[in-house]
Amino acid sequence: MVVTSCGGSENGNSGADNGPGSAAATLDKFNAMTGKERTDALVAEAQKEGTVVFYTASSGMDPIVEAFEKKYDIPVEMYSGQSDTVLQRILQEYGAGFYGADVMDDSESFSISEQGMTYEYVNPELTDKIPGYDQASNVAATRLSVYTQGWNTNLVNEDELPDTLDGFTDPKWKGKLSLDPRDWIWYTGVMDYYTTQKGWSEEQVDDMIRTLASYSTLNAGHTVQAQLLLAGEYPVSLSVYTQSIDRLLEKDPKAPVAWRKKDGSFIEPLIFQAQGATILKNAPHPAAAMLFVDFLLTEGQQMLASEDRTPTAIPQPGGPLEGIPQEKLTSVDFKKFTTERDEWTKRFDALLGQG
Repeated sequence: MVVTSCGGSENGNSGADNGPGSAAATLDKFNAMTGKERTDALVAEAQKEGTVVFYTASSGMDPIVEAFEKKYDIPVEMYSGQSDTVLQRILQEYGAGFYGADVMDDSESFSISEQGMTYEYVNPELTDKIPGYDQASNVAATRLSVYTQGWNTNLVNEDELPDTLDGFTDPKWKGKLSLDPRDWIWYTGVMDYYTTQKGWSEEQVDDMIRTLASYSTLNAGHTVQAQLLLAGEYPVSLSVYTQSIDRLLEKDPKAPVAWRKKDGSFIEPLIFQAQGATILKNAPHPAAAMLFVDFLLTEGQQMLASEDRTPTAIPQPGGPLEGIPQEKLTSVDFKKFTTERDEWTKRFDALLGQG
């Protein structure tokens, strides 16, 4: 594995012979195949290509990359950086007519897909298992950040808890809540849930958020939210990650925090933001790119399940989303957020009095 954290690619010729659209024939061929025939042919073609170039903003990918290399004897050249840095690198490369990347894995995968830089990935055996999967996005979610409402079990009796987020507008919760002031993405998910599933107007949703904010202490960061919840700084967090609470319970099963009730139910909505892999449309190693995405959605999912950072996109036995039907999960429309980012951030900031 070659890892580059900044500067140019170790392989200065990556993509030099790949003009626009030259990967399409290879990708189309394997997109039309299924089962063992597809897998065997894909592995053979990927090994002929000899490498895969992987751009990511996700930490903790080294073990997955090393496992892929060991299984297929295909070296991976990985460029790792901050999300905006990785995005800008791809935009600059494509703007210059240089096609160095095969696969990108990040929340910004949706951004480059919107700009027409990605190619379709067809493997329903795997993608049908992903909550909210959108074939047209060209992004296969590899993991999910799941927003939920968590509580301190020493400070709250679960019988007091409402079934849905709007129940916290009851004045009895005033001064007992915490909210992340940077949860613009969560806000878009809440808006979609209430307008599409509950029939609310946007004005009603904004009134709810305004009330919740007035009842809340603002604390930035989901890990911080979970730690303060554990410490009893407040009874309820309105927008904590499931994995942040699960991580505390893994360290101490008796920790006084929860996001699911004893019967397994939870406070709705349960909102997830997908982060995923996409194949670049001018990938210099298209078969290896597709094989790498296959790996991220199979053995890679099992490896992610063993990490304490994020849940996998394909629920694993014993995982945090096990037993939760897909229809109970509300997907963030990340394409909408990407194209309307300024509007949603300004609206949320104004509701919290930060505008």
